[in-house]
Amino acid sequence: MNPLLLAVALLKLDIDSGTVTTRQWPDAGESVAIGSLAKPFIAIAYAEGHAYRYPRLKCNPKACWLPRGHGEVGIEEAIAQSCNVYFNALRKQIPLDLLQSTARRYGFDDVDRSPPEALLRAYVELQRRAAEPGVAPILTGLRRAASHGTARLLAHDALAKTGTAPCSHTPKSPGDGFAIVLHPAVAPKTALIVRLHGRPGSHAAREAAKSLP
Repeated sequence: MNPLLLAVALLKLDIDSGTVTTRQWPDAGESVAIGSLAKPFIAIAYAEGHAYRYPRLKCNPKACWLPRGHGEVGIEEAIAQSCNVYFNALRKQIPLDLLQSTARRYGFDDVDRSPPEALLRAYVELQRRAAEPGVAPILTGLRRAASHGTARLLAHDALAKTGTAPCSHTPKSPGDGFAIVLHPAVAPKTALIVRLHGRPGSHAAREAAKSLP
């Protein structure tokens, strides 16, 4: 990987036209690990195999990123707080072929890795399918992520998801933070994906706010 990669990488999309209006992302066509940005699509795959019903599960603090845990959560708060325990439990119940076919239906090939632009467009497609079974609770969770969840540093009413993934830079850091934002929350016009070198996803959300009106 190019050692001169920018500390902040950004793609900005006009949703109505489908045009990328800002492309500040070297090697944007290469697949990268997407970490927790996969969670909405894991949820959709689970729903398809379980009559579009999401469980309520108790977070085990020892197996989650938050030391105190998230308590008992349903899908909306699990998305908002990016609960690892919840989505690991869902993923264990999804056949691999269903997981990958769900990713392909939304325009990317692998639920763990994706080119950034393809993943951004997948979130736009998710929002467009708001009326389909199982999608509305996920969108509610994305809105809650921006209001009081992992993307709250965005400080905008939006649909948002954060994540942290292995660093793809040289030199390496413990991880890179990601944020995807669709703004505004109702009838979004702009979609962003931001990668922030060496900082968590919550900080990537704050960085994304700089590109919103």
